[in-house]
Amino acid sequence: MSEDAFLITGANAGLGKDAARQLALRDNVGTIYLACRDEAKARAAQADLRRLTGASVFEVLIMDTSDLASVRATVKVIDRPLRAVLLNAGGTGGRHPMARTADGATTIFAANVLGHVVLLEGLIKAGMLTSTAVLTGSEAARGVPKLRFKRPTFSTHSVEEFTSVIDGSFFDGRKVDPLLAYGQVKYLGALWMSALARQHPDLRLLTVSPGNTTGTDAVREMPTALRVIAQHVMPRVGPMFGISHPLEDGTKRLVDGLIGGSLDSGRFYASAQKTLTGPLVDQAAIVADFSDETIQDHAYAAIHTFLPADE
Repeated sequence: MSEDAFLITGANAGLGKDAARQLALRDNVGTIYLACRDEAKARAAQADLRRLTGASVFEVLIMDTSDLASVRATVKVIDRPLRAVLLNAGGTGGRHPMARTADGATTIFAANVLGHVVLLEGLIKAGMLTSTAVLTGSEAARGVPKLRFKRPTFSTHSVEEFTSVIDGSFFDGRKVDPLLAYGQVKYLGALWMSALARQHPDLRLLTVSPGNTTGTDAVREMPTALRVIAQHVMPRVGPMFGISHPLEDGTKRLVDGLIGGSLDSGRFYASAQKTLTGPLVDQAAIVADFSDETIQDHAYAAIHTFLPADE
């Protein structure tokens, strides 16, 4: 029996690194590609993962999801079929989330979604994905009032309206809300994944939220007040009230999505309504947009206006 290969983006810390750790402890794992933008951090993570697991299955790939040329180059160097891919890189966009990349998308959208579109669709086109891809989602895609994330809402759900989110013009004439922008990005990412799943019924393509997870690097980019809460309050208080869970729990959601069969292709799974932890549920039961094929297709079309016609 041949050994399985996996690829994880954003694998040098947080959820991505712990997903690599959890996968390496399973049987029949031959290679885990750690796709990271910073080589020094990637090599440090590789060494730490080898120490933690006793496995030598980790290989480093230098790739920045906000740089599409970097992503395209990575697709070309994958030399073996992948059982599964975890599309995990992204975060809240760094210091300048609304700055536009050379491709016309905001940095936050490019890092979370557009780079992953090029990666996953490129792998599928090359016949290099054999089973599953999971996009790391977020409850922010449906709004999290208790954490000040407004629910993303749209007047038309048109290609043009979604395009305005991708290039940042949605906020023209008004103050940018970085938390809403993040939720919009995750919303469109989940819709794209569902649209792509309908095009490839032979694969499992889905979005899974890790829930409100402590110990991730994403908090570094949050506004100061939320960062302080996330780093110092949530790890101690959150689990007591069921509003956060440890890194291992959030990661397990993603790994179960990668290797389990209980989650259906084309769906977006996250916590139940008004919760941030606990069992995963299909988010279409909370926000009907996620099961609307027309809305999915509009998101897919909007995203592809930022890519060459052959991608």
